[in-house]
Amino acid sequence: MEPDNRFQQGAILYFDPFIFPDGGSPKPKYFLVLKRMDDTLLLASLPTSKDHVPDYIEKRHGCIERSDISFNCYYFDPSVTICDNGFSFPVETYVYGFRLQTFNINDLLLQELTDETTIEESGVLTDSEYKALIQCLTNSPEVKRGYRKLLAE
Repeated sequence: MEPDNRFQQGAILYFDPFIFPDGGSPKPKYFLVLKRMDDTLLLASLPTSKDHVPDYIEKRHGCIERSDISFNCYYFDPSVTICDNGFSFPVETYVYGFRLQTFNINDLLLQELTDETTIEESGVLTDSEYKALIQCLTNSPEVKRGYRKLLAE
């Protein structure tokens, strides 16, 4: 398959539904491309609205890092525009450092080609937002060492 420009670094894609590699129930899901390694492989996150931030930690848009309790996430406040096209997540959204994974672009495109899902581009993170997210994840011990190295390249 030809390279698909929707899978550029910083792209936020919306899958309806997302088909989980582990067999979880398919559901509509945002997909955030963190790093594209080559034409077929990328490192991404499935942002979530699940709030696992301890109550005693203040939430402000951006990186939340607490090494004393081994906690890391990037918090997207819905009132903050994060893409050049004006996109912001509709609800409070989190990227947790320990939940990054690799995906094969061809597998995702095959699902779209066979009408198992639709993939829409919601936007691409602004340069400053992308850099802040990558810095947050790169500096976190919660992110696997190999992934931190990839993100730092």
